[in-house]
Amino acid sequence: MTRSSARMENGSMTRYRDVFLLIAFFTAIRIVVAPTFGLGVDEAHYILYAVNLDLSYVDHPPLVGWVHAPFYLLFGSSELFVRLPAILLFALTSFLAYLFTMEISGSKRTSLVAVLALNSSFLFNAMALMLLPESLLLVLIFPLISVIRNMEEKGDLKSFVFLGLILGLCGLAKYTSIILVPSILVYFVFRKRWDLIFSAYTAVSVAVALLFISPVLYWNLQNDYLSFRYQWSHVMGPSHLKVLSFLSSVGAQAGAFSPFLFGIALYGFYKGFRSQDERIWLSILFGGSVLAFSLYVSLYDLSLPHWASLFYLLFIPIGVYELSIDGSASRRKVLQVSVGISLAITLFLYAELAAKWFVFPDYNSPFRDIYGFDSIAKEADALLKEDPVARKALAVTDWTLASRLIYYSLPYGNKVFVVDDRTDQFDYWEKEVPLGYDLLFVEANPHSEDKNYGQRFQCDEMDLARTLEITLNGAKVNRIEFYRCKNYQGEKRGNH
Repeated sequence: MTRSSARMENGSMTRYRDVFLLIAFFTAIRIVVAPTFGLGVDEAHYILYAVNLDLSYVDHPPLVGWVHAPFYLLFGSSELFVRLPAILLFALTSFLAYLFTMEISGSKRTSLVAVLALNSSFLFNAMALMLLPESLLLVLIFPLISVIRNMEEKGDLKSFVFLGLILGLCGLAKYTSIILVPSILVYFVFRKRWDLIFSAYTAVSVAVALLFISPVLYWNLQNDYLSFRYQWSHVMGPSHLKVLSFLSSVGAQAGAFSPFLFGIALYGFYKGFRSQDERIWLSILFGGSVLAFSLYVSLYDLSLPHWASLFYLLFIPIGVYELSIDGSASRRKVLQVSVGISLAITLFLYAELAAKWFVFPDYNSPFRDIYGFDSIAKEADALLKEDPVARKALAVTDWTLASRLIYYSLPYGNKVFVVDDRTDQFDYWEKEVPLGYDLLFVEANPHSEDKNYGQRFQCDEMDLARTLEITLNGAKVNRIEFYRCKNYQGEKRGNH
């Protein structure tokens, strides 16, 4: 390394020292907390993408599984390394958000507050631990805004190639990223950049994007377009308006991202319409289209808060910027209080997540979905080993339990069947039917209902093999029942 390049590197480190320290602080917390609780439904499901690598999957494109794959192949199935991709990706997302805010504000202090605000959001902290398809879009949106600005300034082939590359990666991450494409066209129309829309290089962008998403296209071609039909049924299936669903979805977003930061994001969105900055207008189109889509879906069915995460990633920083330049002491105070309270709650939640100090009423613990599944898999393995029969396996009737049971059964090598009438990803992973197996059904049953397994399934014998109480701090978290079915022959008629 030459002296000049060393000086440049040292200068860059000094220039970004504060934001690096801020990001390192949150990253260190997440690395410490990551191994202290079990996997949730979605993150267990997505790590199974890496266990069963494919060109695409029934419910999502493959990028989330491909990102998981090298960590799984190198380090195995520990909670820390399952969560490490999400931790690293959000660290990168935070830095890109800092650069984005610096470009629109020119203020280091405002940009640091924007990063602090993002890392104080409850749901962004969850996404910084649990890798979701949206986690990948968060990283890609800032380069997408940058490359569009480069296209406006230069209009060269390189910019069009990068546009196709980024859009292709977005397509590999999540199907709904297709709504970003009309937003780009609207932006160019608004800017009257017909030369970019009808450029000869546009075909290059399209070709590169199609090349990147070709695994998804090929997989769907081979599987009767199942993934496309699955997603379409989710979006267009319901037909009755549900006002309560809409209000619940909006309330869920406010609570999930922090009510204080929710307000800051909406304020940034409102003020953004008066801005002359092209980056903010691109944010309005990208973030607004994502928010509109999630709100549209919520009119018919409850939408999940993280579906709108792209909107909040863009407009929490923009809201911080707008409040910072307002000049009003009261609005700057609102900013300080909003970020401060959100940060305090976030740090408290991290502490409780790791230490689990509080005692909750029986079967009402917030840890119910992320605690004890390693013990469940261990107990199930012990029960299977009590019977020397060769053809034996675990089984569940609830797909939400399946992903976690499969993941935590990986060290034991036990096969898990999902016995239900739902066509989903598990049907593609199961290479055979469970007929003729001795099945051990695993049932999460916190209220002790009678599942009538003996009346539902055809078995030579059916009995309750064992009951396992999952406890934490002396309180009951979950009750698991294990039913042994000898020579499973399917469901009885009338129970389908």
